[in-house]
Amino acid sequence: METDRTVYDRQKQFFAEAYKTGKIGWPREGASGLVQLILEAASGTAPGTVLEIGSGEGRNLSPFLERGWRVVAMDLVFDPLLVARKKAIPAKSRQAHFVQGDLFRMPFSPGIFDVVFDFGVYHHLRSPERKNYPRWISGLLKPGGLAGLGLFSEHFRHFPGEERSRDYVTHRGHHDVFFRIGDLPSLLGKRFTLLSSGTESPGELDHYRIAVYRMIRSNP
Repeated sequence: METDRTVYDRQKQFFAEAYKTGKIGWPREGASGLVQLILEAASGTAPGTVLEIGSGEGRNLSPFLERGWRVVAMDLVFDPLLVARKKAIPAKSRQAHFVQGDLFRMPFSPGIFDVVFDFGVYHHLRSPERKNYPRWISGLLKPGGLAGLGLFSEHFRHFPGEERSRDYVTHRGHHDVFFRIGDLPSLLGKRFTLLSSGTESPGELDHYRIAVYRMIRSNP
Protein backbone atom coordinates (compact mmCIF):
# COMPACT_ATOMS: atom_id res chain seq x y z
CA MET A 1 0.00 0.00 0.00
CA GLU A 2 1.30 3.44 -0.92
CA THR A 3 1.24 6.41 1.41
CA ASP A 4 3.25 9.53 2.15
CA ARG A 5 5.30 8.35 5.09
CA THR A 6 6.87 11.70 6.07
CA VAL A 7 4.22 12.65 8.65
CA TYR A 8 4.19 9.11 10.05
CA ASP A 9 7.96 8.97 10.33
CA ARG A 10 7.78 12.17 12.41
CA GLN A 11 5.05 10.65 14.55
CA LYS A 12 7.12 7.53 15.15
CA GLN A 13 9.98 9.72 16.35
CA PHE A 14 7.60 11.61 18.64
CA PHE A 15 6.28 8.44 20.28
CA ALA A 16 9.72 6.86 20.56
CA GLU A 17 10.99 9.96 22.36
CA ALA A 18 7.93 10.09 24.62
CA TYR A 19 8.44 6.52 25.80
CA LYS A 20 12.18 7.03 26.20
CA THR A 21 11.79 10.14 28.35
CA GLY A 22 8.61 9.07 30.14
CA LYS A 23 6.87 12.29 29.07
CA ILE A 24 3.65 10.58 28.06
CA GLY A 25 0.36 12.43 27.85
CA TRP A 26 -1.96 9.45 27.46
CA PRO A 27 -3.29 6.82 29.89
CA ARG A 28 -0.74 4.19 30.95
CA GLU A 29 -2.65 2.12 33.50
CA GLY A 30 -6.15 0.71 33.73
CA ALA A 31 -7.94 -0.71 30.70
CA SER A 32 -10.03 1.61 28.56
CA GLY A 33 -13.81 1.27 28.68
CA LEU A 34 -13.43 0.22 25.05
CA VAL A 35 -12.24 -3.19 26.27
CA GLN A 36 -15.43 -3.73 28.26
CA LEU A 37 -17.55 -2.77 25.24
CA ILE A 38 -15.67 -5.33 23.14
CA LEU A 39 -16.05 -8.08 25.73
CA GLU A 40 -19.76 -7.35 26.02
CA ALA A 41 -20.15 -7.55 22.24
CA ALA A 42 -18.26 -10.86 22.23
CA SER A 43 -20.21 -12.36 25.14
CA GLY A 44 -21.70 -15.76 24.42
CA THR A 45 -18.83 -16.77 22.14
CA ALA A 46 -15.69 -18.69 23.00
CA PRO A 47 -12.55 -16.59 23.63
CA GLY A 48 -10.67 -16.05 20.41
CA THR A 49 -7.68 -14.07 19.17
CA VAL A 50 -7.49 -10.32 19.56
CA LEU A 51 -5.06 -7.83 17.99
CA GLU A 52 -4.47 -4.45 19.57
CA ILE A 53 -2.87 -1.98 17.18
CA GLY A 54 -0.81 0.61 19.04
CA SER A 55 -0.85 -1.37 22.27
CA GLY A 56 1.74 0.83 23.99
CA GLU A 57 2.62 -0.45 27.46
CA GLY A 58 -0.20 -2.99 27.46
CA ARG A 59 -2.84 -1.42 29.68
CA ASN A 60 -5.65 -3.08 27.69
CA LEU A 61 -4.35 -6.65 27.70
CA SER A 62 -5.21 -8.10 31.11
CA PRO A 63 -9.03 -8.27 30.75
CA PHE A 64 -8.63 -10.40 27.62
CA LEU A 65 -5.96 -12.65 29.12
CA GLU A 66 -8.00 -13.17 32.29
CA ARG A 67 -10.86 -14.48 30.14
CA GLY A 68 -8.74 -16.85 28.11
CA TRP A 69 -8.23 -14.82 24.95
CA ARG A 70 -5.07 -15.12 22.88
CA VAL A 71 -3.66 -11.59 22.60
CA VAL A 72 -1.38 -10.07 20.00
CA ALA A 73 -0.08 -6.64 21.05
CA MET A 74 1.45 -4.60 18.24
CA ASP A 75 3.13 -1.22 18.46
CA LEU A 76 5.17 0.89 16.09
CA VAL A 77 7.72 1.55 18.85
CA PHE A 78 9.75 -1.20 20.54
CA ASP A 79 10.29 0.15 24.08
CA PRO A 80 6.66 0.05 25.30
CA LEU A 81 6.36 -3.57 24.19
CA LEU A 82 9.07 -4.51 26.72
CA VAL A 83 6.97 -2.90 29.47
CA ALA A 84 3.81 -4.62 28.21
CA ARG A 85 5.52 -8.00 28.25
CA LYS A 86 6.59 -7.55 31.88
CA LYS A 87 3.05 -6.57 32.87
CA ALA A 88 1.37 -9.55 31.19
CA ILE A 89 -0.19 -12.04 33.62
CA PRO A 90 2.55 -14.66 34.23
CA ALA A 91 0.13 -17.59 34.20
CA LYS A 92 -1.20 -16.41 30.85
CA SER A 93 2.10 -15.35 29.29
CA ARG A 94 1.93 -18.00 26.57
CA GLN A 95 -1.32 -16.45 25.36
CA ALA A 96 0.31 -13.04 24.85
CA HIS A 97 2.46 -12.18 21.85
CA PHE A 98 4.27 -8.88 21.29
CA VAL A 99 5.07 -7.56 17.82
CA GLN A 100 6.78 -4.40 16.64
CA GLY A 101 4.80 -3.66 13.51
CA ASP A 102 3.46 -1.01 11.17
CA LEU A 103 -0.20 -0.42 10.33
CA PHE A 104 0.84 0.15 6.71
CA ARG A 105 2.78 -3.14 6.49
CA MET A 106 0.81 -5.55 8.63
CA PRO A 107 2.86 -8.69 9.41
CA PHE A 108 -0.17 -10.99 9.68
CA SER A 109 -2.04 -13.44 7.48
CA PRO A 110 -5.52 -12.42 6.35
CA GLY A 111 -8.59 -13.32 8.36
CA ILE A 112 -6.97 -14.64 11.54
CA PHE A 113 -8.39 -12.34 14.24
CA ASP A 114 -11.74 -12.36 16.00
CA VAL A 115 -11.19 -8.80 17.24
CA VAL A 116 -8.99 -5.94 16.02
CA PHE A 117 -8.96 -2.69 17.95
CA ASP A 118 -6.93 0.41 18.60
CA PHE A 119 -7.11 3.12 21.21
CA GLY A 120 -5.27 6.13 19.87
CA VAL A 121 -4.07 5.17 16.38
CA TYR A 122 -6.95 6.05 14.07
CA HIS A 123 -7.07 9.64 15.34
CA HIS A 124 -3.46 10.18 14.24
CA LEU A 125 -4.17 9.21 10.62
CA ARG A 126 -4.67 11.69 7.82
CA SER A 127 -7.76 11.51 5.63
CA PRO A 128 -6.34 9.21 2.88
CA GLU A 129 -5.21 6.64 5.44
CA ARG A 130 -8.49 6.85 7.38
CA LYS A 131 -10.33 6.02 4.16
CA ASN A 132 -8.18 2.91 3.70
CA TYR A 133 -8.32 1.83 7.34
CA PRO A 134 -11.60 -0.18 7.05
CA ARG A 135 -10.14 -2.21 4.19
CA TRP A 136 -6.96 -2.93 6.13
CA ILE A 137 -8.89 -3.98 9.23
CA SER A 138 -11.47 -6.08 7.42
CA GLY A 139 -8.62 -7.97 5.78
CA LEU A 140 -7.38 -9.09 9.20
CA LEU A 141 -10.75 -10.09 10.65
CA LYS A 142 -12.65 -13.34 10.46
CA PRO A 143 -16.18 -13.03 9.01
CA GLY A 144 -18.39 -11.30 11.56
CA GLY A 145 -15.38 -10.15 13.58
CA LEU A 146 -15.33 -7.12 15.85
CA ALA A 147 -13.44 -3.85 15.44
CA GLY A 148 -12.93 -1.26 18.18
CA LEU A 149 -11.81 2.37 18.14
CA GLY A 150 -10.76 4.79 20.87
CA LEU A 151 -10.63 8.34 19.51
CA PHE A 152 -10.11 11.96 20.51
CA SER A 153 -13.47 13.69 20.80
CA GLU A 154 -14.13 17.32 19.93
CA HIS A 155 -13.94 18.05 23.67
CA PHE A 156 -10.33 16.88 24.00
CA ARG A 157 -7.84 19.63 24.81
CA HIS A 158 -4.04 19.51 24.75
CA PHE A 159 -3.90 22.38 27.25
CA PRO A 160 -6.40 24.55 29.15
CA GLY A 161 -8.11 27.09 26.92
CA GLU A 162 -7.01 25.48 23.64
CA GLU A 163 -9.16 26.78 20.78
CA ARG A 164 -9.49 25.12 17.38
CA SER A 165 -11.27 26.15 14.22
CA ARG A 166 -10.87 22.75 12.50
CA ASP A 167 -11.41 19.11 13.42
CA TYR A 168 -7.68 18.42 13.18
CA VAL A 169 -4.39 20.00 14.27
CA THR A 170 -0.68 19.35 14.05
CA HIS A 171 0.60 19.21 17.62
CA ARG A 172 4.21 18.60 18.67
CA GLY A 173 5.03 16.92 15.39
CA HIS A 174 2.01 14.64 15.07
CA HIS A 175 -1.41 14.77 13.44
CA ASP A 176 -4.50 14.81 15.69
CA VAL A 177 -8.09 14.44 14.49
CA PHE A 178 -11.18 15.00 16.66
CA PHE A 179 -14.53 13.22 16.34
CA ARG A 180 -18.13 13.95 17.30
CA ILE A 181 -20.60 11.30 18.40
CA GLY A 182 -22.41 11.62 15.07
CA ASP A 183 -19.24 10.66 13.19
CA LEU A 184 -19.05 7.18 14.70
CA PRO A 185 -21.64 5.18 12.69
CA SER A 186 -19.97 5.81 9.33
CA LEU A 187 -16.27 5.82 10.30
CA LEU A 188 -15.58 2.27 9.10
CA GLY A 189 -17.80 2.40 6.06
CA LYS A 190 -20.45 0.03 4.75
CA ARG A 191 -18.63 -3.16 5.71
CA PHE A 192 -19.09 -2.46 9.42
CA THR A 193 -22.10 -1.77 11.60
CA LEU A 194 -21.84 0.16 14.87
CA LEU A 195 -22.81 -2.01 17.85
CA SER A 196 -22.13 0.26 20.81
CA SER A 197 -20.39 3.51 21.71
CA GLY A 198 -19.59 5.73 24.64
CA THR A 199 -17.23 8.33 26.05
CA GLU A 200 -14.53 8.36 28.68
CA SER A 201 -12.51 11.09 30.36
CA PRO A 202 -9.56 9.71 32.33
CA GLY A 203 -8.20 13.21 32.96
CA GLU A 204 -9.52 16.75 33.28
CA LEU A 205 -8.72 17.66 29.67
CA ASP A 206 -8.95 14.17 28.12
CA HIS A 207 -12.16 13.20 26.38
CA TYR A 208 -12.45 10.17 24.12
CA ARG A 209 -15.06 8.47 21.97
CA ILE A 210 -15.09 4.67 22.15
CA ALA A 211 -16.95 2.49 19.67
CA VAL A 212 -17.32 -1.18 18.73
CA TYR A 213 -18.31 -2.41 15.27
CA ARG A 214 -19.12 -5.77 13.72
CA MET A 215 -17.87 -6.60 10.27
CA ILE A 216 -20.81 -7.55 8.07
CA ARG A 217 -20.49 -11.07 6.72
CA SER A 218 -20.00 -11.17 2.98
CA ASN A 219 -22.66 -12.85 0.90
CA PRO A 220 -21.70 -16.39 -0.15
